[in-house]
Amino acid sequence: MATGGVSPTLNAFDSGDTRTVTIIMDGTQTVRRLTPLECERLQGFPDNWTEGQADSHRYKQMGNAVAVPVVEWIIAGIAQME
Repeated sequence: MATGGVSPTLNAFDSGDTRTVTIIMDGTQTVRRLTPLECERLQGFPDNWTEGQADSHRYKQMGNAVAVPVVEWIIAGIAQME
């Protein structure tokens, strides 16, 4: 939970076949995996965009995707230069 307008820290690490996201909140460390919905939101896709597939496929698709907001920002910058 964000306190004082500051978001908690997200640390991701890959240990072989294990991918874990660490969320540090209020000085304690809680380890959990992001949900497919959270991954879709982080990448800028609509909620449940990849619904109806195995979660492993959903994670792979979101991991291989390009973040929509980043692409929109780059294109807007190019458009301003033209």
